[in-house]
Amino acid sequence: MELVISKKNLLRGLVRTHAVADKKSAMPILSNVLVQTADTATLRFAGTDLYLGVSASAPCEVKRGGSVAVSARMFFDIAKNLPEGDVTFTVGPNHGAEIRSGKVRYRIPGMPGDDFPPLPALPAGTEMAHLDVDVLADLIAKTAFSMSTDDTRPHLSGALFEGEGKVVRMVTTDGHRLSKAEARLREGASMVRFAMLVPQKGIGELRRMLDDIKAEGKGASKDEPLQIGVAVHGGSAFFAREGLMLSVKLAEEQFPPYAKVIPQNQDKRVVVSRAGLVEALRRMSLVSSDKSGGVRFQVTAGSLRIVSENPDLGEGSEELDVDYAGADVTIGFNAKYLLDAVNALGDDQVALELAGELDPGVVRPASDPNAFVGVVMPMRI
Repeated sequence: MELVISKKNLLRGLVRTHAVADKKSAMPILSNVLVQTADTATLRFAGTDLYLGVSASAPCEVKRGGSVAVSARMFFDIAKNLPEGDVTFTVGPNHGAEIRSGKVRYRIPGMPGDDFPPLPALPAGTEMAHLDVDVLADLIAKTAFSMSTDDTRPHLSGALFEGEGKVVRMVTTDGHRLSKAEARLREGASMVRFAMLVPQKGIGELRRMLDDIKAEGKGASKDEPLQIGVAVHGGSAFFAREGLMLSVKLAEEQFPPYAKVIPQNQDKRVVVSRAGLVEALRRMSLVSSDKSGGVRFQVTAGSLRIVSENPDLGEGSEELDVDYAGADVTIGFNAKYLLDAVNALGDDQVALELAGELDPGVVRPASDPNAFVGVVMPMRI
């Protein structure tokens, strides 16, 4: 195997694939990245931990085709530190790889490319839904914080991702709070229909992929926004964009029926400045209990008073002007949970929907109540 590739293209392929290599696996091959010639002018990179798989391609000049698996971390570190210009990559009969650039030369051990586990693949002709990169990135940003981090609860440690007609949505919950964000597809976009429970690790890799696509910015314009293809096949989700493919093994568990968790009969709607609420919650959380993080909301006509009391640290209170004319209500919340939900919003005004002191609170943007719904369970304080 012998080829010549620019440092820029080599590094781009490795950046996209080396991070998913499983360095702690009992299978040594998984700590490697596969380097394989696809044709006379294309080099393919692949990395996997058997749950996530990332493949990328880059242009090169192939002199002799072949494949090899080399240490993902070592190859990436070497590529980062090579001088600018062309890189010659050669593999000998014992699978050892030689990397040359100018007067710099490295030799690193390799493994047979045929030993590398195959990544899940979409059948030829599979139709993909095409979503705007910014829309998908926004859905993740608004919901990722409320995924469970408990791996023993796989039905909660992931995000439900759905597409129905002209609407896409993402829902997450850890049992104490729930976040649901949705967006309508722009005019002219094709109808979509899919449902998948993407594990937390897959959401993290998808977020990195979207950041990479936006950083490169290819095809970005008002008339042609950056897009990513989405498909489901054989228990895996696929996300694709111009020579880059992410496959994620989906969770087989059933996500909770989230529609039943979102209260529908909240009779108290408090509209408050988002910035003011964020600052007040941050200040009051300084003296909240380390264990519970609880603060108390005292709502009266035109006023929201946030109170925090801690026998060891002291107490604090802050009053905010609000748009509210209903009956008085007092309710306790975890300050961090409420902050996460409020910070997910881009609106200047936040609507807090309440019922009684033992009923969940609902956070929505005041201008577009359907764009985001955050449900936070109450606390006894």
